[in-house]
Amino acid sequence: MKIDLEQVANARDLGGIVTPYGKIQYNRLIRSGHLSIISANDTATLKKHGLGRVIDLRTPTEIANHPDGSMDDVEFVNISIMSATTFGISYETLDGPTIAVKLQAGIDRMLARGETPMEHMRILYRQFAENPHSHEGYGKFLKILANKPIDGATLWHCSGGKDRCGTCTALLLHCLGASRDDIMYDYLQTNEQVNEHAQSILAKVRPHVSADRLELVRSMLLVEQSYLESFWNEIERNFGSADSFVRHCGVTDSEVQRLRANYLQ
Repeated sequence: MKIDLEQVANARDLGGIVTPYGKIQYNRLIRSGHLSIISANDTATLKKHGLGRVIDLRTPTEIANHPDGSMDDVEFVNISIMSATTFGISYETLDGPTIAVKLQAGIDRMLARGETPMEHMRILYRQFAENPHSHEGYGKFLKILANKPIDGATLWHCSGGKDRCGTCTALLLHCLGASRDDIMYDYLQTNEQVNEHAQSILAKVRPHVSADRLELVRSMLLVEQSYLESFWNEIERNFGSADSFVRHCGVTDSEVQRLRANYLQ
């Protein structure tokens, strides 16, 4: 369920998703983009959804550069999924020419390696499935939800709320018993929810890049089904199954059962 916020993009409540073990409760599990420019109205809205904890999936450097806005009576936890970011840009605080230069520099580096932006993203998702730092982060994320539930809602986010946040959400939904189709549906909701935000960035950049580069920029702002499929495929190639991967990340079968007891009804 989409949560309409003024300054925070890509926010939604996972409540209502049906699994063989029950339906996810509302106002318990929320995913979003970063909270560094959160407004007072956004804070009030999230409080109405029971917000009590925020898990920031970004690196310490990202957090230092763009810290989340403070909120009374909300616990903040940092669980980084990547040891370093390779393409982080704060679109909200930069003008069109600066965004264009930074984006094109990133695209040029990808093309020099023989990668399109789309292939770069598929490689990134495969790295999520291969990287021990990511494995540790996924384990910490799932274990805090299993072992330290709170009365209200836990929100987790990265920068845009689509890649690190998307893979954490996919693993959580898998543990809760959601089908791959429902997991993919939630993942692709990002494109609908960030469309207005993406269009505003593209409008800033459009006068400063060619038409073909504009399409490449667009691809960096959205998600593709093939990205998450790359994540699942790499997990299955290296670990045999998503269940085995979750156990590899340090999450026990009893903790998976606790996740279901905590968040399903």
